Amino acid sequence: MKIILSHDVDHITVWEHWKDPIIPKFLVRAKLELLLGKISFGELWYRFGDLFRNRWERVEEVMDLHDRHGIKSCFFFGMANGLGLSYPLEHAERLIPKVLARGFEAGVHGIAYADERAIAEEHARFARISGLKEFGIRMHYLRQDEGTLNKLAAAGYRFDATSHGVRDPYRIHGFWEFPLLFMDGWAMDGDKRYQSRDLAGAKAYTLGKLEEAERAGLHYASILFHDRYYSRSFATWKAWYEWLLDTLRERRHTFVTHAQAIAQLEAER
Repeated sequence: MKIILSHDVDHITVWEHWKDPIIPKFLVRAKLELLLGKISFGELWYRFGDLFRNRWERVEEVMDLHDRHGIKSCFFFGMANGLGLSYPLEHAERLIPKVLARGFEAGVHGIAYADERAIAEEHARFARISGLKEFGIRMHYLRQDEGTLNKLAAAGYRFDATSHGVRDPYRIHGFWEFPLLFMDGWAMDGDKRYQSRDLAGAKAYTLGKLEEAERAGLHYASILFHDRYYSRSFATWKAWYEWLLDTLRERRHTFVTHAQAIAQLEAER
């Protein structure tokens, strides 16, 4: 398979959340995971340290890791606020040029999924910041309704990466849809809202999904890893992602970007 890696940049600083419940939820979750034996005292210490360092994104660390592997991936940035995505636009304006300058893809982490005007505004903001004419989107929390994809295509997006399932990319409404095979949270949390699996359990889940995709004969598979978790504050998540990259290579899968995949798919058509 050809693997497409992407990252939803949900948080950049800690204190951007001073008006929402993200910080209290973070503290409760960290203590619960410690009591359940899923994280160590060291991880808890680093998580509290992150509060004072006021940094929850790990965009450059993920890019450094990928460069060591010769991989390029896509970072989706919020252009509006909602549902715990709270950073000011200027934070995205600072990071997006850095991502593009290093040869990685960037796109929109969408908030609006039903309001056509709001969808168009998010598209326009990203086009202005990035200078790009073609780029894609993934909706925050994978939200969509029956009209979302048509509205995203009408706004000018090149592709969407919101849907999920064991399926190859496909054309719809004149643009490309890249179904998500799995993400980090599904491997680590399962059906909980906190880390419910250890590293062995997360690996077992992941191997099951890869084997399912291989049996289905998929040519492309999209995988989501949130950049925030590439940190010693989330040691199991970090170890899982490093293992995942090695495992994908061992299973003889290769890596492409959305743009490369679209070029290949359209050439085949």
